[in-house]
Amino acid sequence: MRFTWSLKIIHLVVIGALLLGTAACQSDEEKLAGFLESGNEALDAEEFEEAVIEFRNVLQLDPNHAEAHYALARSYTALQKLKEAYWELHESVRLDPSNTDARVSFAQFSLIAKDYEEVLTQAEAILESEPSRASAYTLRGDAYSALERHEEAEASFIEAIENSDEEDLSVHLSNLVQFLSRIGRPRAARPYLDRMIEVDPSSRSYGALGRHLTRLREPEGAEAAFKKAIELAKEGVLSNTYRNLAGFYFNETRFDDAVATLEEGVERVEDSEGRLELIYLLARFHSSQGNDEEADRLVEKATEAADDDPEPWLVLSSFRGRQGDMEGALAAVDKALEVEPDNKGALLRKAELLVDTGYREKDEVRVGEGRTIIDEVLTDEPSNPGALFVRAKVEMAELDPKAAAQTLRAALDVRPDWAQARFVLGTSLMLLGDQNGARAELARAVELDPAQLEARSSLARIHAALGEHEYAIEQGRIYLRERPEDTRTQILVAQSLVNLGKRDEAFEELKKISDDRRDADAWYAIGRLYMVQGKLELASEALSAALVERPNHPDILRSLHRIDVTLGRIEESAVRIRSAVAADPDNAGLALLEGNLAYGERDFVAAEAAYQRAVELAPENAAAYQRLAMFYRATGRLDDAISTFQASLAKSPNSARLHERLAILFEVQGRIEEAMEHYNEAIALDSSLGEAKNNLAYLLAEQGGDLDRALDLAQEAKALLPDSPNTADTLGWVLFKRGIPSAAIGYLREAVNGFSADPGSLGAVSHHLALAYEANEQMDKALEALEVAIGAADTLKASSGQDPGWAVEVREMASRLRAS
Repeated sequence: MRFTWSLKIIHLVVIGALLLGTAACQSDEEKLAGFLESGNEALDAEEFEEAVIEFRNVLQLDPNHAEAHYALARSYTALQKLKEAYWELHESVRLDPSNTDARVSFAQFSLIAKDYEEVLTQAEAILESEPSRASAYTLRGDAYSALERHEEAEASFIEAIENSDEEDLSVHLSNLVQFLSRIGRPRAARPYLDRMIEVDPSSRSYGALGRHLTRLREPEGAEAAFKKAIELAKEGVLSNTYRNLAGFYFNETRFDDAVATLEEGVERVEDSEGRLELIYLLARFHSSQGNDEEADRLVEKATEAADDDPEPWLVLSSFRGRQGDMEGALAAVDKALEVEPDNKGALLRKAELLVDTGYREKDEVRVGEGRTIIDEVLTDEPSNPGALFVRAKVEMAELDPKAAAQTLRAALDVRPDWAQARFVLGTSLMLLGDQNGARAELARAVELDPAQLEARSSLARIHAALGEHEYAIEQGRIYLRERPEDTRTQILVAQSLVNLGKRDEAFEELKKISDDRRDADAWYAIGRLYMVQGKLELASEALSAALVERPNHPDILRSLHRIDVTLGRIEESAVRIRSAVAADPDNAGLALLEGNLAYGERDFVAAEAAYQRAVELAPENAAAYQRLAMFYRATGRLDDAISTFQASLAKSPNSARLHERLAILFEVQGRIEEAMEHYNEAIALDSSLGEAKNNLAYLLAEQGGDLDRALDLAQEAKALLPDSPNTADTLGWVLFKRGIPSAAIGYLREAVNGFSADPGSLGAVSHHLALAYEANEQMDKALEALEVAIGAADTLKASSGQDPGWAVEVREMASRLRAS
């Protein structure tokens, strides 16, 4: 059949040909401008996929078009394609260094990527062109905080506040409050919280004040703040305010008030998700009090209208999971998926249950099903917090806490008030050795969800590990109200009571452990308490009972050895230890104990051999290296001690204590620069090391270093070690070096009093005091201090036959002052 064109078709073809000819005549510049205009229109209309196409067309014509790179980055960010956005921001900054908005975004992405040096580079570049840009100071503070450079972080957050406009001031104040709380300085944060309330008297601000006052143990103020937050709350956040007040009451053991608050919230909150959360929490409160019937009634009530709403079924799934009914939890989530098959929350809940039960039951099929769901969700939504949370649980199960921590932080960036994610992040930080970070996350988890008992138990352990025994007891006892037969936590509470000198109370706690629950840990704790009380025979009996259940255990044997040494039963102890070594020759802990036994017998050759064997048996165990290094130091072999500590540090580069001990040895050898380097490392890793801060402050003062930093360090060391004459001397000496002798005198007098029984230290510190008196034009007082120093020098000379190093200068100064 012959094909004929109509006149209309011919007309269209002619027009098309003309258009093609016109397009062909367009220059690249005109094409580029057209693509750019279309891309910007699509971006303004939030048509991000179309915008990406247009901006990529621009870059095909001009790969170095900075504006297109930045616009493409914004489009990718809106589409949650974060890797692509990060690269485009990198190119934007490279091609147009003056684009500070691009620099801010690039720095924010670098912060998420943990590239803190890049964050600092970008922040400095922004501030060079815009020195009053508050967000740049915040970025710099966040980077310094992550690097544990706390002083610089605090200064940056303060500069952000000073440069902030009124609209964002409360946000920058909140950043500083959170930072100071995280590093253990909540009282320093209080003035900034008060100012935050002044500039932003909102529900959010009063909620933050309530949480802060709870940490500061000011319950009346905290309760008032939480109530004010409810009064000011709008519907979207109303459920959170009720949850916060109920959590406060729960922590204060005011259970009736907690239940009444939640019941009021259930009646007032209108949005279904928030109301369901409160019903679920109320059910958990009832369940924790043993009222399972009421808990079940509430959860059933939540599912009454579940015909077209998956959320109640998810509440039921969570409740059953908390009760340990994992199969029931899976059945409930399947019901939710029947209602809405594509519901992301339900899919992720199912993935979480499949992963949890799969790992528990070693069912690879279930784990694989869970992984598939997670991967599919993250492909569509790379920053979906629920998917990131479940992925983090997989990473924890695969023993990769570092990856889990990074994943959880990404989830919490999107959903910061998620108690369970805070708990898992705290757990991962515990495994990584970041105790301060773990404490902050676990405390926040408990604030958000007071009924989260496992988080509370972990928080008690962290407080105990950090020496915060009052808090450990408080959290442990709240936990034990719900789990009264948890032997491990009872022992922890008792140990904290011992550390506070409350031995009778500790013993009463241990007596609560019934005979049928007295395992090796319980007998060991009882034995150690008897040791503290000086009841050595009773201690020996308890420890022997522990040893029956756990034969050849190094810690039990070590405690028995100390008792035997005191009671003169060394031979008996030696037989017991050597029998254990023979029975378990590959136990590094027993090798260390054998070394201690040989050292006590003055058999240094055998001691060294045992310590070296402990290192060989446990090359990753820093304690073995440390014990060998301490042996070398005790026997005068400082070079060997340093080498051993360095080997230990290679295994544990983030051990603040190892850096501190190595610094002390370098200082003893006069290798001051190396000592200062390791003191700095120790402080960066653990800001609570008062001795390291004190020693570094003294060296800075002696070496003519940064006296401002020396003063900060000396003040912090004094706060950490308030009763130490060393810190008093260092603070006084730094103040003297800074030219403030009047302020130095009080601290130096305190140090002199503290060293009254130590002639070596007394003489040196009295010399410091004399110099301060002289600079303050109190010559009679200076001479009195010098007389004390000379007396100390005479005492030392009489015992050793020679003057100490400082004696010559002291005597010369005394002669000079007497002559004048």
